[in-house]
Amino acid sequence: MTVAFTHANIILTDHILEDANLIVQDGRIVAFGPCQSTPVPDGATILDADHGMYLMPGLIDTHNDGLENEINPRPRAALPSSFALHNYERRALAAGVTTSFHAITFANMARSERTIQEAADRTETVRGAAAGASMDHQVLHRLDVWTPAGMEPLFDSMRRCDVQAVSLNDHTPGQGQYRDIEGFKKTLEAYRANDPSFDAQAEIERRIAERSDDTTTLPAVYARVVEEYRRAPFILASHDDDSAEKVEMMHDLGATVAEFPITNEAAARARELGMWITVGAPNIVRGGSTSGNSDAAELAGLGLADIICADYHSPSMLLSVFRLVERGLCSLPAAVKMVTANPAAAFGLADRGRIEVGLSADLALVEMVQGQPVVQAVTYRGRPVFANANSLPRSKVLTA
Repeated sequence: MTVAFTHANIILTDHILEDANLIVQDGRIVAFGPCQSTPVPDGATILDADHGMYLMPGLIDTHNDGLENEINPRPRAALPSSFALHNYERRALAAGVTTSFHAITFANMARSERTIQEAADRTETVRGAAAGASMDHQVLHRLDVWTPAGMEPLFDSMRRCDVQAVSLNDHTPGQGQYRDIEGFKKTLEAYRANDPSFDAQAEIERRIAERSDDTTTLPAVYARVVEEYRRAPFILASHDDDSAEKVEMMHDLGATVAEFPITNEAAARARELGMWITVGAPNIVRGGSTSGNSDAAELAGLGLADIICADYHSPSMLLSVFRLVERGLCSLPAAVKMVTANPAAAFGLADRGRIEVGLSADLALVEMVQGQPVVQAVTYRGRPVFANANSLPRSKVLTA
C-alpha cells in the first residue's frame, strides 16, 4: 500500500520542514521533502494536510494505567479484558498514540479486587492482541516491591514480551509519591469511598508499622531483581524517587529510566547518572502534580525531563507538548521528541519515533483548532488506522 501525506509541516528532530510531502510504501517511510521535488506516486492514498497541519511521528507512551481503568471503570465492575483493550486502542489512536506500554501492577489490589494472577492474565491479553491491532501494545511490568509473591509471575510474563520492561514501585506512606501522609489519606478515602467500613488512618498506620519492622523483604526483592537483570538485561525503571540517594540506589540496581522523580534533587541526580527522566503529561496540562510533588513543566524547563508519558490520560500527551512550547520552555521539535524519539531510544525501539527514510510509518497528522492540537489522521506501519470524520472533507483522503 502506498500512502502520501501532502502539504504538511513535517516535524523532524531538530526543525520543521514546511509545505512538504511524505511518501509511505509497504509500511515504511520511503521519501519526504518539499512538495515540488517529492512527487506523489500514481495510485497513492492521499492524506492532504491542507497547507498547515503538522505531521509528526506517532506518539510513544511508556507508562499508561488506562487499561486497568478501562477494565474496572468502577469498583466491582470488571469488563472483559479484550473488550477493554479494544476500547483503549480507539481512545489512544484518537490521541495520536501508536505505541503504548500498559502499566500493569503485579500485586493484589483491593480497590479493584484484582489479583496477581489476573495481572498476568491481562498481560496475556495484551500480547495476544498484537497480530490484529491498529497500534503496538506493550507491557510495562510494575513490580510492587512489598509484594514479593508477584516477582516470579512478573518475570515470567516479562520474558515473553517483545520489549522487556519493569518499573520498581514503592508506595509506602511517608516517602516517594506519598511523602504527604495527609494527602495520601485523602487518596485512599477516595479509592475506597464505596466501603463505609474502611478506615484510611488505620490502614496508613498499619502499613507504616508493618514495613518499618520488616528488614528482610526489600533486600530480598532487590537481590532477586539484580539476579534476573544479570541473567539477561531488561529495561529497568525507578519510580517516584524522592532523593538523590534513592536515585543512586535504583541506578546501582540497573535502572536506566527514572519515572516521575518527585523532587528536583532526584531529577538532577538522575540526569548526572545519565538516566532517562520521565514525567507525566497530566502534570504539565494541569500545571502541577496531584500530590504536590515536582512540577513537570518546571523540570522540562530545567533540562531535567526527557520523556513525557500519558501516566493515566492519553489525550494529555499531545497537549502537553504544545503547552511546553506556549510557555517558551522548548521548541516544538524538542517537545515532540519527548513523546517520540526519546521514548523510542530509552526503550530500544530503533524502528520508530523519528521521521526518517526506512523507519516505520507510524505517523500522526495534527491540526491546531481554536488553540488546541487535534489529531486528524493516524497511520500505523503505513496503514491508515484513524481519521477524524469532521476533517475528511478538508483533508481529502482519496486515491490519486
